[in-house]
Amino acid sequence: MLPPIPDCYHEYEPIPFESGRPPVVLLGDVAFLNDLFDHQCSTFEAMTIEPIMICVSATADLPPVRPARSLSTCSSVSFGTDSEDGDALAKKVCSVPECHRAVRSRGVCKRHGGGKKCIVANCGKEAQNGSYCVGHGGGKSCKIDGCVNASQSQGLCKAHGGGARCKYAGCDKSSQGGGLCRAHGGGKRCNEDGCMKGAQRGNKCARHGGCRTCTIGDCNRTDRGGGLCEIHRQEKCAKSPAASASARALACVRPIFATFEPKTHTKSSARLV
Repeated sequence: MLPPIPDCYHEYEPIPFESGRPPVVLLGDVAFLNDLFDHQCSTFEAMTIEPIMICVSATADLPPVRPARSLSTCSSVSFGTDSEDGDALAKKVCSVPECHRAVRSRGVCKRHGGGKKCIVANCGKEAQNGSYCVGHGGGKSCKIDGCVNASQSQGLCKAHGGGARCKYAGCDKSSQGGGLCRAHGGGKRCNEDGCMKGAQRGNKCARHGGCRTCTIGDCNRTDRGGGLCEIHRQEKCAKSPAASASARALACVRPIFATFEPKTHTKSSARLV
């Protein structure tokens, strides 16, 4: 507990601090503090102000304090203008007018020619997992042994249960559109009057011209991709400059679904029993 303050302290008036004039402290005015504190010096008169002067001189040699950064300086930092952000986004969109699809390559989307193309001549489809499109043997094959059809989902092709299925009760056929198979109303319909068959190409069914035929000579087989039937497609694959023999074999192992014209037997050619 501190000792009581001497009565002599109350006889002194507070030292006024006037603006523009440094305060003056007389050592005699604080002599009574010698009795209150145990200091290394016997009296305040013996103390010097050299340490104080040293501190002042030391701080005077220090470099000036760097002013804090103002809000105006921080606000001047730029993070890019709206025009620059718009240009960056525009580079990722197809360059074809009114097309907003993502760019695959060469500044265009997949529909307008972007992406890696199938190496089969006259085939403009995109290559899937290699150098060939799905129609020419590219992409992942169905995991069922002996099936070389392209897988749709869960490693299975549509014929073995891959891809979306029809939502109609008891129907396990592949969905063609709207969650339904063609038999239950899914997919596009032929635009011929009274025809309810599914449209193949050009909004036409196969009977009304929606199915393309092979472009080789007088071949009237169904086009299986690239303007070729299955037989002529395999012949083309065997002659194409594939990267390796295994790649050629992969592109030409699809089963043949050629449609042959039915043979008509005449009475002259019929065998008589």
